[in-house]
Amino acid sequence: MNTGGKTAGKRTRKTTIIVAVAMAVAVVVAAGVGLLVSQRIMAARLAAARAACAQASDAARVAQNAYNNLHDGPAADASAITGKQVEDAATVTTLAAAYKQEAPAASACNVDGVDALGQATARIDTNTAWYKAHTADLEQAVDAVTKSHEAKTLKDAKGSLATQLKAAQAKVKDTDGKVKDEQTRKALKDLIDKATKTRDGKDAKAMGEQAKRLKDLMGKVDASVKAKQDEDKRQAEQQARREAEAQAAAAAAQAQATAPQAAAPQQSYTPAYSAPQQQSAAQPAAPQPQAPAAPQQTAPSTPNTSSSGIIFNDAPSPPSELTPDATYDGFNHNGF
Repeated sequence: MNTGGKTAGKRTRKTTIIVAVAMAVAVVVAAGVGLLVSQRIMAARLAAARAACAQASDAARVAQNAYNNLHDGPAADASAITGKQVEDAATVTTLAAAYKQEAPAASACNVDGVDALGQATARIDTNTAWYKAHTADLEQAVDAVTKSHEAKTLKDAKGSLATQLKAAQAKVKDTDGKVKDEQTRKALKDLIDKATKTRDGKDAKAMGEQAKRLKDLMGKVDASVKAKQDEDKRQAEQQARREAEAQAAAAAAQAQATAPQAAAPQQSYTPAYSAPQQQSAAQPAAPQPQAPAAPQQTAPSTPNTSSSGIIFNDAPSPPSELTPDATYDGFNHNGF
């Protein structure tokens, strides 16, 4: 009986079973490893998608901040400039169109899945491109308006300074010797020299300041001219008054020298009064017819003065002595 062959067969079957089990285990292990690898690959892809989206968000945030700073700062200031304040009004129109562009809607990475993250990243990249492009357009529009405004400002400043210079030069020429304070004209001439050099430059601010100073100094020169005119008028009036007083004094002296000598003083004369004589009782006077006396009008007595100041009294003197039966009626009854 051959026992060796049986033993060999049994061993072969064991080996086959072991190999089969091993192969099954290997398959299971391979499947597990494959699944693990697949999961790790998917996790890696998801992490990469999230990282890409976050990176895109950071870039978009930077671009958006740059645009907002420009839009709300220099662009807003430039948009306040009108067409009348620039040399080229078209620059203002271009800036207005760029300034009012509507920004895109925001996009975020708060989604799940690689595909969703990829789509969000794409939208964010689009926004970033919009902000960058419009920032460039807005910068160009702002720069154009700013340069046009500066050119117009410089042109206006040159014109204003030239006008004030011309007026100041004429003022200096016309007021020579006509001011009370010569320092006002000197200050104006000094500023004219400085402003002439400034006019040939590009400093609009300095031109504006010097134009204003020229106007102020011309006002001071005018005030000095007025002060001298007032002073000259006052002195002329004083001189005329002194001359008039001198002429009046000379005329009075001449009149006094040519006047006739005053007459010698005369004594005053008072007419003597004669009392009426009484007729003797032995020879009575025969009555004589008399006409009715007319009413006598007595003129007011006016003192008669001579050049010597002596008063002549021409009025009839009252009787010094009256008899008891005699009355004074202002007439001389003795026939006078």
